[in-house]
Amino acid sequence: MTTESTPMVVNRAAWDLRTSVHLRSDFYPVDRLRGGQSTLKPPELALAGDVRGVRLLHLQCHFGLDTLSWARLGADATGIDFSPAAVSAARALAAETGLEARFECADVLELDAPREPYDLAVTTYGVLCWLDDLDRWARAVHRTLRPGGRLVLVEFHPLLEALHPGRLSGAGGYFPGAPPQAVWTEGTYTDPSAPIRYREYRWQHPVGSVVEALVTAGMRVTALREYPYCSYRLFDELDTCVDGLWSDGSAPGRLPYMYAITATRKTP
Repeated sequence: MTTESTPMVVNRAAWDLRTSVHLRSDFYPVDRLRGGQSTLKPPELALAGDVRGVRLLHLQCHFGLDTLSWARLGADATGIDFSPAAVSAARALAAETGLEARFECADVLELDAPREPYDLAVTTYGVLCWLDDLDRWARAVHRTLRPGGRLVLVEFHPLLEALHPGRLSGAGGYFPGAPPQAVWTEGTYTDPSAPIRYREYRWQHPVGSVVEALVTAGMRVTALREYPYCSYRLFDELDTCVDGLWSDGSAPGRLPYMYAITATRKTP
């Protein structure tokens, strides 16, 4: 495989292409942020707690809506994404809104230890399926945090890939199968009819693999939660929305749609 066709390079090109469509989509409430509101969802708000004055690192931030929302809540926020197009859009949005947040273009698997470690790392919603190596990811999270610093992860439940094959990781089951191959995708999740076409790689990560990677990296898992609702309407059966959270009104509590992990970097 040439350098130009590695999974990271292929996926970065896909996200560069998606960004222009996502900026114009109602899926991402840009106007809500411009109007002085937040794009954050109840689970991550509850898990993060008061972020005023907290050095916060937002991993895989896309074009920065949530990063800027954390800044609006008083966090000293930095967003990281590997897509130059997304980072450029995030910086423009920060300038437009006057919200103070930094944005850096970097691969989350290769983050160096910062000069000043972070108090809190946050990563949410459809993030892990783009990573081919959870161990490298967990070590990078560990490097960025001060001793006692926290991670908040909120993610779509990988069980859903078995029930809705192809919708999340493309693996078709709860456990990963054969190594994924690049697949061609048309449109994007915000607009399936968008006139864009690109290749992408995705990976399936069971919950146990995520926990094991964090523990092996030197993190202490402090909570693992599963939720019978979803922050986004991923599937048609999610037909009931209460306080911004979608559930299956005909069978509430039947399935986990999301899970969350909080973890702390162990002190020496």
